[in-house]
Amino acid sequence: MKPSDLLRAALVPATNLGVLFTLLMFWLLIALAGAARMMGIWLGIIIVPALFRYLTNLVETIGRNHTPEPPGSEFFRWIGETWSLFPFVIVIALAFVSYSLHNAGATGLMILLNVVVGLLYPAMLGVLSVTHSPLQSINPAALKNLIMRIGFTYLIAPAFLLMIIFLSTLVQSLPYLVELLLELFLVFSLHAVIGCIMAPHNIFEDVHIPDSLQPDEQQIAADLEKARSEVLAHAYGFISRGNREGGFKHIRDRIAEDPDVVAAWAWFFDRMLHWEQNGHALFFAQHYVHDMLQHGEKIPALKVIMRCRLLDQRFKPFREDMPAAIAAAESSGNIELASVLKRS
Repeated sequence: MKPSDLLRAALVPATNLGVLFTLLMFWLLIALAGAARMMGIWLGIIIVPALFRYLTNLVETIGRNHTPEPPGSEFFRWIGETWSLFPFVIVIALAFVSYSLHNAGATGLMILLNVVVGLLYPAMLGVLSVTHSPLQSINPAALKNLIMRIGFTYLIAPAFLLMIIFLSTLVQSLPYLVELLLELFLVFSLHAVIGCIMAPHNIFEDVHIPDSLQPDEQQIAADLEKARSEVLAHAYGFISRGNREGGFKHIRDRIAEDPDVVAAWAWFFDRMLHWEQNGHALFFAQHYVHDMLQHGEKIPALKVIMRCRLLDQRFKPFREDMPAAIAAAESSGNIELASVLKRS
């Protein structure tokens, strides 16, 4: 890894407009919660899941060499993607145990615990972002696998965490809002750096990190359904904010990694047909038809075209797909559809 790559990741909260916007948003929300006193507790209940979800997502996004997006409404809820809240559990548990050890006079043990957790916490976040499994994120075998895969470069993350802790003590004398902004910047920077040290090693394509126990077919199907649903919910957040292309790109990226690509296309298309506005499903169907025609799946492509035309007679494939769609309709004997497409 080049030092310039590491520096670029550390400065992501300042150089990436999406991340910068998100940082400022959480800064204002946390400041508001602090000023609201008792009402701030309820605001904190909303802020906490969104912040930890975003930070975990930031590790995965940078690790996949993708561009971070601002959080959608789906981030601000306790249900859904509960795995992304596990870092919050770790932080709270560490704080509670450290406090108990300090009160018991076991300062040495408290320091040792914090050092061990500090060394392993980046690996926990890394495994969690890959597997979406809290159990795997504390699995010694999975942690060792990740650290061995990254190699000596892994030590950058714990060292960066140590530097953040040191810098946090230096900014405590600054005004509260300035201190809060700087500390949030450092936290965002840490998660971007963790993703950065993972990115060169293609860890997200690693088939060895997921659960060591072999689940049965029913469990595999349930996990696949859950993963697809989370992607669809995330994409809907993009689409509902007007970023339809970004939302569908998120889905297409997930489909490319799906163990059953053909079934994944059909699954996402079917779910979108249940949305209030079927225009999004029709837009997605153009990509769906394009993929099927590219892979010679002529009959399934024609079925999707006819299904979409029942919803909207103006539907037609992408311009570059029209010759293939017309040829498929003619070769299958569907002369009426071929004539309609020719007139489109």
